[in-house]
Order: sequence, then structure tokens, then C-alpha cells
Amino acid sequence: MKNLIINSKTFLQTGLFLFFSLIAYFASAQISSTTITVQSKSVAATGTSTTDADICNGQSTSITVVGGSLGTGATWKWYEDVCGTGTSIGNTPTITVTPPNTTSATITKTYYVRAEGICNTTACQPIEITIFPTPVVTAPANAIYCVGATVPAKALTGTPILVITYDISGGAEVGLADATGQSEIPAFTATNATNASITRTITITPKANGCTGNPVTFTITVTPDVTITQITNQIVCNGTSTTAVTVTSNVQTGEVVYNWTNDNTGIGLAASGTGIIQAFNGVNATCGNIVATITVTPVFTEGSSNCTEGTATFTITVRPTPNGTIAATTPICEGVQAQLTFTRTCGTGPFTLDIKQDGGSPNAGYPGITSGTAFNVEPNPTFPGVHTYDLMKITDANGCIKE
Repeated sequence: MKNLIINSKTFLQTGLFLFFSLIAYFASAQISSTTITVQSKSVAATGTSTTDADICNGQSTSITVVGGSLGTGATWKWYEDVCGTGTSIGNTPTITVTPPNTTSATITKTYYVRAEGICNTTACQPIEITIFPTPVVTAPANAIYCVGATVPAKALTGTPILVITYDISGGAEVGLADATGQSEIPAFTATNATNASITRTITITPKANGCTGNPVTFTITVTPDVTITQITNQIVCNGTSTTAVTVTSNVQTGEVVYNWTNDNTGIGLAASGTGIIQAFNGVNATCGNIVATITVTPVFTEGSSNCTEGTATFTITVRPTPNGTIAATTPICEGVQAQLTFTRTCGTGPFTLDIKQDGGSPNAGYPGITSGTAFNVEPNPTFPGVHTYDLMKITDANGCIKE
């Protein structure tokens, strides 16, 4: 076994080193400790976006932050009109806004967004929204038209001016066709396929800039087309009565007045009148027929409107009173047939004559007598002397009588 030899000098040096190292270690130990947290700053947004930058009054749109980042404890803050000092309206990356426009013109609204946090507040990013006004139209006054009337175009009053148009509906049955994109109510011809007045509600919807306003309504009333029932012509003799004429038509409701005119008052009828044409005795002082044409015009009243519709005509003919004389072939010998000749001055032959012989009764009737042609007397006179024949009644071929 080898002997362990220790170098006393080396041992001593090593020990001293360890001793002083321990002293140095314990002499440098901490007294206390703490931490520092470094918080991040926000980075400003690079822009904004929207689902629709042009909207109508009452509509909504979404606006969103584009780019940027939030620092520690920061949020995106939205303002309207003025950044920072304007009304705060949200604190999320995307918000929905419904900006109003109560004017009649297009307006704009500006919104701002910025990051607000512990370390910093970033610069604002704006976004502008255009708000179109609600289109408005003034309702026209209700109207009444006569059937067949040409109705001129009618201006409409609305806002916003220059760009507003109108959709029109509901008037097809009165002649006003449905139409879109109109600047006025177009001209039309008033129609009515019924036998009474009809009223239809017309709707006008204003539109502008893609926006639709509240519709307004008004009514159009159209009177019916009055068709008079055919009136029968009349023929009467002088001094005999006509038949009263009551005018009727296809219209059963409403107020219809029938005005009539007469182009020949010589028949005994007035020049004009209204309603029923009462019976009257025809007048004819001539030897020819007198013909009068009666024109009937219906007037339909609806509200304050009086509509003159289609006319109807008929005639009244007054025949003359027949007249004439008789003459005898005289003298004649006993046993020879006596004859008379009738000469007309008025009336239409052949005639029927009633003749009284020698003042006797009854009268003898002689039908089928032609003016200017002799006819036999019955009974033939059988004794000599003067015999008298009196013409008591004349009836012509039209049934007109003089007696």
C-alpha cells in the first residue's frame, strides 16, 4: 500500500478559496424583487367599409373597421358627426346604423372610428353614408268623368323634385292603365262597361333614388253610357191624339234626365221639353203630311257633373184631314142610273163616303171611291123630280176622317 502524501501548502490554498467563495455567495443574496409589465399600443385602422354607402331614409347599413389592431385594454370606439367629441354610438368592430333624413333633399352622415386604450388613442378613420329622402307625393283630388271623355294628363306634386317618378295602379276599369316610372298621370279616355256609375281607387306610389315612399290614393268615378230604348215612330191624323212617350234606357240607377227637342212645332208639340212627352192632338192645316223629328238627349248627373250621353230620335207624322166635293150628272131621264163624282182636295184615296139622300136616314156608305171617277147612287131614284145628295163624312185610306 502506497503511503498518502498530502501537500500541506496546496491543501491550505484550496481550503481558503472555498471559504472565501462561500462568504462571497452569502454576501450577494437579494433583499427583495418585483416585475414590470410592458403593455402594447393600438395601431390605427387603415380604413372602414360598409355594406351600403347609399341608403334610403329609415334603412340600416353596417360599418366595419378595416386594418389596425387593438392594444392592451383597447376597444374600437365609433362616433357620429365629430370624432372623439361627437355622440358615441358603439364599441365593436362592426356596428349597424340607421341615420334619418327628414328633409326633402339628399344628405350625408359621417361616422368615425378609433382605438381607445390604456397606452394610446389612435387617429380617427371616417366613413360617409349618403341618405336619400323618403319620396313624397300629394294625393290628387277625387274626380268624376263622363264616359267617353278624353281626360288630359295631370301633373303630380312630389319630392325630391327632378328625380321622382310615380307608379300608378287601380284604374284599368275606368280607362287609366297601370303604369310605372311616370312623371304625371297620363291622359286617358274614361271608360265604363256597366249600366251604373263606377268608382275606382287609384294608388300612386312615389319613387326616387331607389327609395319608395308611402302611397297615396284618390278616386275616379265614371258615369255609365246611357243607351235609350228605341222609341216607336207615331202616325196620327189631324185632330187625333198621339200616345204619350215615356223614355227609358239601360241605366237603372242614378239620376237621368231626358231632354227633348222638336224640329217642327206645326204638329202641335212644343219646341222642347224634359221627361215624358205627354199625349197631344196632332195638328195639320195643310193637305200633305207633316213630319216632326224628336231628338231625345239623356243627361246623367253624378255629383256636380252633368254628362250628356248619346241621343235617340223618332218621328211623329200628322196626316191631313181629307176633304172634297161631290157632283151629280144631271138631268137624267127616269129609269137611268144616277151617278155622283167625288173630287178630292185633301187626303189619300181611295175614300169611303157617307152620303145622305133627300135628307133621309141612315146615310148610305160608298167605299173604294176614287177621286174624279163617277159611281152609282144606291138606291137609284125611282120617281121624277129633284133629288138632293149631301156628303156627310169622308174617310181616306189612312183612316183620317172629316165629318
